[in-house]
Amino acid sequence: MSLIRDISDTMKPMFACRFATCLLLIAVSLPAFSEEEENESTPPEETAEQATDDSGSPAPVAPVRALPYPDSERHQSIIEHLALFQRSDEVVTLVAGPDSFHGLFLREQSGRPQGGALILHDIEQHAHWPELVAPLREALTDYGWTTLAIELPTAPVERLPIRQPVPTSTDAALEGGNTSEDDTTEEDTANEDAEPANDEPTQEDADGTAIQDIAPDEGSVNATTESDLQESDTGLTAEQKRKAYTEGIAGRIRSGLGYLASRGQLNNVVIAHGDSAVWAANAVQTRQRETENSNGLVLVLVDPREHPLSPLRLSQVLETLEVPVLDILTAEARSSSWQDKQRMGAMKRRHRDRYQQIHLSSASADSNTVLRRIRGWLRTNAAGTELP
Repeated sequence: MSLIRDISDTMKPMFACRFATCLLLIAVSLPAFSEEEENESTPPEETAEQATDDSGSPAPVAPVRALPYPDSERHQSIIEHLALFQRSDEVVTLVAGPDSFHGLFLREQSGRPQGGALILHDIEQHAHWPELVAPLREALTDYGWTTLAIELPTAPVERLPIRQPVPTSTDAALEGGNTSEDDTTEEDTANEDAEPANDEPTQEDADGTAIQDIAPDEGSVNATTESDLQESDTGLTAEQKRKAYTEGIAGRIRSGLGYLASRGQLNNVVIAHGDSAVWAANAVQTRQRETENSNGLVLVLVDPREHPLSPLRLSQVLETLEVPVLDILTAEARSSSWQDKQRMGAMKRRHRDRYQQIHLSSASADSNTVLRRIRGWLRTNAAGTELP
């Protein structure tokens, strides 16, 4: 054992010497290798600067990312989808004012016609949306209802105000320095009474008239509001856009009801989902006021919500209706419980006994429970008879 220990003690200095020699060789070779890499390659920042200087123009700006599914293409994709399944006969073209739009029409398939159902989709959806809209328009035909789901216009987008440039600290320091120099010059001029007032030459333009620096009016700069910016872009103010949007939805609902009447459907129900609830209630209110007769028209709301562009609240419109109204609230409702309670209280104050609010907190909007509720309520409150 002592011999082995002596040999190991003797070998330790040799291994240490060789290990130190290897580290020295690696340290000497690394700087040379890194210098060669730096000489051969150029950092991307320097390359971009050289390309900018040589061409004399700035580097190209990355293009703005477009929306994958714009609103104009969302409805067109449904038409193409139905064409793939040989269902293009369901697509009808309707006209509301200067605009034309599409609707999806299905005839009843039970042999016992009950009437027509006009279905309005929620915001940022389409006439064949897989939640509620498509199941309703296809399932109600088995129970005597002719369905028409129409395309609703897109709500106007509010444009953000233009951000005004904020002066930096350097600019403020320069402005402060210029102001102090001007103040000092004015004081020196005021103290020198012996010198004439017009010693310094006045800058003149080509006509010989003096040029005066006119400071911009801060009030005129701040007078540019967001509505003015929107008007300069599209020619319409924000209020005009809201009015055009409201009239556009009302025109499309009237056109849809008119199309159902032209197909022999005089007993109609308007089914609205989400944000379209207030527009459906407005359409029923308008027809009730124009015809002075509420027969042959009922209203069904699924997860209704207050629309920000509506001039009136949903409860204010509903309390004027004399037609049967079904208000269904599911687990996907986006309205607050306070709004739902206020809507129910407004109908009770006006003694609207034909209004019914149902809470289905355990069901989604496209569940069979909601479909059965709507079918049963229509059979009790809106069933029609075929005219001879």
